[in-house]
Amino acid sequence: MEEGAVARVTESKVLLVCGRGVEKLRQLLGGMGLSPGTIVPSAGEARRMLARGGYGMVIINAPLVDESGLELAMELTGGSLCAVVLLVKAELMGMIYDPATEAGVLVAAKPLNPQIFQQTVQLAEATRNRLLLISRENEKLHQKLEEMRLVDRAKCLLIEHEHVTEGEAHRAIEKQAMDARLSRAKISKAILERYEL
Repeated sequence: MEEGAVARVTESKVLLVCGRGVEKLRQLLGGMGLSPGTIVPSAGEARRMLARGGYGMVIINAPLVDESGLELAMELTGGSLCAVVLLVKAELMGMIYDPATEAGVLVAAKPLNPQIFQQTVQLAEATRNRLLLISRENEKLHQKLEEMRLVDRAKCLLIEHEHVTEGEAHRAIEKQAMDARLSRAKISKAILERYEL
C-alpha cells in the first residue's frame, strides 16, 4: 500500500464477537464482501485477540456470555482505532444508544435489517478511515514539534558555546543540513551530542 493510503476495513481483519447468530452475521457480512477474520463468543476472548492487533473492525452482537457488550465497545473506541459496531435488541436501544454513541460506537437494532446493517458497517468503515487520517496527521505534527524542539535546543547550545546570534545559529543548522543532505533534526542531535554531557 502506498504511503498516505488508508487501509480499508475490507483489507483488514474483522473481529466478530458473538455468542449467538453467528451464521446470520456471517451471511450478512459475506453479502457485503466482508468476512470475519476471527469469531469469538466472549468479551474476554475478544480482548485477548485485540491485544495481538490487526483488526480494523469489531462487530459485537450483544449480549455476550461474560458481559453486556457495551463495556467492550466503549473500551475499544477509547483505546484503539478500530471501527466498532454494537448490535443490541431494539427494546434496549433507548438505554444504550446515548452512552454508546457518545463514546463513538455505532449501534444497530436487532432484529437486523440487512440494508441498515450494511449502512452501519459502511459508516463505521468511513469513520475508521477518517480516524486513521487524523492519527497520521497528528503523528506528523508531533514529529514536526519534536524537530522544532531539537533545533531550538541546538540553537541555544550554539549561542552559548559558539557565541553567535540566534539568526546565525539558525543559518548554521540550515546550512549543515543542506550540505550534509540530512534533516535539521539529525544535525541538531549531532550538535546536542557535541555540547551536552
